[in-house]
Amino acid sequence: MIDDGPAYKLLLHRAVKRFELDLREWPWPPTRASDDWVPYWRVRFEDTLFRVGLGVRKLIEAAKLSVEIQERPISVTFLPVRKDFFPGAIDQHRIEKFYDAEAARPARLPVLLLCHAIVHSYVLVPRFDESSHTGLRLQDFYLASDRGRKKGVYLVDWRTFVDELVWPVTSDDVIGLFMRRLPNGEELRLPTSSPDGSIESLDRLVDLYGNLSQGNAKSVDKFMKEWREAYGLPPA
Repeated sequence: MIDDGPAYKLLLHRAVKRFELDLREWPWPPTRASDDWVPYWRVRFEDTLFRVGLGVRKLIEAAKLSVEIQERPISVTFLPVRKDFFPGAIDQHRIEKFYDAEAARPARLPVLLLCHAIVHSYVLVPRFDESSHTGLRLQDFYLASDRGRKKGVYLVDWRTFVDELVWPVTSDDVIGLFMRRLPNGEELRLPTSSPDGSIESLDRLVDLYGNLSQGNAKSVDKFMKEWREAYGLPPA
């Protein structure tokens, strides 16, 4: 359990900043660089990305990340799978073989679902850019979960990921908590960054949470139904 949300967010911020600073300062020209820089930076990339994905999940579980940020849409590109073929463990990096770049289309993924895809990633392929002027730079990365790889893969721009997900998450300010509790101890806790504590705002918060995913929608509907029954309230 995370007791101090702001402190934990600061650690996520520092992890991403450290990765970017180290990447920028990597020895140049190539004659000064290690021959195994590719696997090294792949590992550093995966370590940083999983820190963010798992960190966001832990913040959500601890009710330390507002629903408004959880549902914040992130701009990505979706490449559909070619026919019925999808990658396995030994060829998940063969993006062009399994996914159709010509049919790529823009898409939007909520922070919550993008971090779910990171935690359950099956396809995770970073693309680095080399330049004598800028050194080594992470351009973007392909991402698909174990289930999602059978439908397509997401291409996520690194700068977009940092600007639209990492910084909003790490600067999120939770100032309120909508809570309902069943007699058996089960709780529904929805943190918010909105100062509006009206009934309409709370209803919107529940709607936002439910709209994040099918799983959320089912769990919140079930909980609210049991909560109303437990306290003798009429159905919604």
